[in-house]
Amino acid sequence: MNKIIRHINLFCEKQEKTKGLIATSLLIGLILLAFDMIYTTPRFEAAYHGLQYSLLSNNPFDFSTPNPLRYRILPTFIGYISFLRGDLFFIIPLIFAFLFISSVYWVYRKKEFSPIDSILFAGLIAFSCTIFIQLVAAGYTDAVFYFFIFLSFSFVRKIYLSALFFSLALLTHESSLFMLPALILYAYYTNTKSGAKLTTYFFVYFIAILPLLFYRLWVSAHTSVEYDLNYYFSEKNIDFAVSKMLQLLPAGLFFAFKLFWFFPVYVLYKTWKNKEYSFFMIIASIIVFDILQLLIAFDITRMLCLGFPAILLSAEKLKTYWEPQKFTRFVLVLTLINFFIIQYIVNASGFDPLFPLPYTYFVK
Repeated sequence: MNKIIRHINLFCEKQEKTKGLIATSLLIGLILLAFDMIYTTPRFEAAYHGLQYSLLSNNPFDFSTPNPLRYRILPTFIGYISFLRGDLFFIIPLIFAFLFISSVYWVYRKKEFSPIDSILFAGLIAFSCTIFIQLVAAGYTDAVFYFFIFLSFSFVRKIYLSALFFSLALLTHESSLFMLPALILYAYYTNTKSGAKLTTYFFVYFIAILPLLFYRLWVSAHTSVEYDLNYYFSEKNIDFAVSKMLQLLPAGLFFAFKLFWFFPVYVLYKTWKNKEYSFFMIIASIIVFDILQLLIAFDITRMLCLGFPAILLSAEKLKTYWEPQKFTRFVLVLTLINFFIIQYIVNASGFDPLFPLPYTYFVK
């Protein structure tokens, strides 16, 4: 195993030296995404909500055509101006899935993690439903706001840039709001030495919410949108979501990240034991608010993928507790074992298996 780790590190370092870090990050992202497309069976035709996003991308500001997803403007607007509209819109989220994986490698290399560790961190995202669902549910825009949420956490030392990324995440999907408490806590935790007060972060991120608020008010003045606050917080919707969520939550939670849940579980235990309550609260708030989504939504595994920062931040924290080689070997082995657990997506209708591409074609 040490020999494999050494060869991977040498390969990546050589690529970074000759091609640069950005190009190498994109190469790693491409390799991991290609592997995902073998591990699952990707679709290249919009379905379910993906169809609504595809239709909206034809003309995001045509209010004469009803669309329940009209508030989630950013990806469809990008599709519109890039001419990746309609049947081609599924390419936009796919591009962001690729950029998301690549950016994880880039960020952790900038943090001076070894190449193999940076790949493993990228794998925590690439080899979970965070990306898998994007591949099997073409046209969904989850990877877009995951990408911006990741950047908002990664750039908390540059608070205004972090707030900008968070604002873009909100314009992609309003459920990004569920990460706001943890983001504020993490920004304060990371920047404590700067002397900034917690109220500063509340104010900055509040400003980041305003573009979404103003856009929703503007759209509402021109047309009605089905998926609004009244819809999500209606008694009928909450009753249905809770009735489905309670019985399926454990399975839905597990299959979002499978064995990668080890990281937040262990770190919650360790930080509580060590009286590192600030970090404990960050991870706990990500998980709690992630689960709270299920009070108003019932696409269980898919919704819970928003909690991916808990996986990354916990793994990063774990690395500070363990000897470097032990950490690398452990994450590598855990990732390999994770592949042997059949992947399911849990939603209101039950369990949907995701089969590898070779298996799917063999059965056909």
